[in-house]
Amino acid sequence: MSKILIHTTSLIEAQPIVDFFNLEKLTNPIENTIYSNDDLILIVSGVSKEEILDSLNYIFKNFQISKAFDLSIASCSDGSIALGTLFCTNRFINGLNFANVTTVEKALETDKDLETLLVDKQAEFFRQTCKENIQDFYILKIVSDYFDETTPSEKEIFQLINDSILKWKNLI
Repeated sequence: MSKILIHTTSLIEAQPIVDFFNLEKLTNPIENTIYSNDDLILIVSGVSKEEILDSLNYIFKNFQISKAFDLSIASCSDGSIALGTLFCTNRFINGLNFANVTTVEKALETDKDLETLLVDKQAEFFRQTCKENIQDFYILKIVSDYFDETTPSEKEIFQLINDSILKWKNLI
């Protein structure tokens, strides 16, 4: 039976999703944490390019995936956009904001030369892997900071993800 994949890079991003969809932790042969129910599978990959690619390749090799979501926080170059604003970065969806995202492997200290509204650490790696494996995938970003602030706390990240669920769950 095929499942819908949700990808996050941290346990704190995953926890509200695990709670909302009543996902259970699976025992698996890789180091990453995987949760599942009858319809969904969620993997927490870690932040590095290698961790993301290895995790996603494992999922696509070992599970039948019908649709995939990358859900995570992103920095925003426009301080007038509210924290918690949800964007889809790879397709236009009625009722959701659209913006381009730049993926970086190291955190940016400024948005001076940034040509996109959003920046994250995994969207491009997720996009590349999905394009090789399925057609139906979504890259969803939640504005968490504006570069010139301190990194959001785990409590703030949990709340941002938790508050976003009702905005995207209908895409599943």
